[in-house]
Amino acid sequence: MAKSPLLGIVTIGQSPRSDIHADMKALLGENLRWVEEGALDGLTRGDIEKKYPIAGKHDLLVSRMANGEQVCISESDLEPRLFDAVARIKDYKPDVVIILCTGDLPPITMDRCVVLSPQHIIKHFVAGLGITSLIVMSPEQAQVDNAKKRWEEAGFHTGSVFGSPYQAEAQLYQAAVKAKELSGNLIILDCMGYKIEHREKIEKWSGKRTITPREIIFNTVRTLFGP
Repeated sequence: MAKSPLLGIVTIGQSPRSDIHADMKALLGENLRWVEEGALDGLTRGDIEKKYPIAGKHDLLVSRMANGEQVCISESDLEPRLFDAVARIKDYKPDVVIILCTGDLPPITMDRCVVLSPQHIIKHFVAGLGITSLIVMSPEQAQVDNAKKRWEEAGFHTGSVFGSPYQAEAQLYQAAVKAKELSGNLIILDCMGYKIEHREKIEKWSGKRTITPREIIFNTVRTLFGP
């Protein structure tokens, strides 16, 4: 019997990303095979804070440590470590690779392997809906200006709120309540860390349609893998 396709997951934080496993299996099936690598694997929080301080940085990215804690790093500091993680994932010979980040990272390609960059797929998906006005939720307040700029450059009138998927749920509630008062009928949860459960709650609290990137990306993988 032929083996099922192999999915490679590269996180900008640390692997394993146990917070995505339940949603991934729900959308791709219990028999899914996958491997993971993280750009920050092998580092302690102290290592990260010492080597990659974020004070004064404006290209902030947010992800997750292996123990579930939130971690922040600038995109410029991340890139060399991300490319190292991509090189490691190649050794597994995956059929499809997901880069777990919705930020504007540099293009990544592999021979004989499809690499999914969420930021491009999600923007095209939203554009296909014919929506011109939306609300973007970022994990951290320091990301709001960059997120707003990215989406407005893509042609969308953009409102902004923040609430982290890696912190207390009260942050998400407060962000949803604020989003309720903004113009725009669609909320984009602009981080791969937002769960389907988060989307459902934010929709309830805000009264607005909400999209979480992992659903779009995992459904894309399902299409590529076939029945």
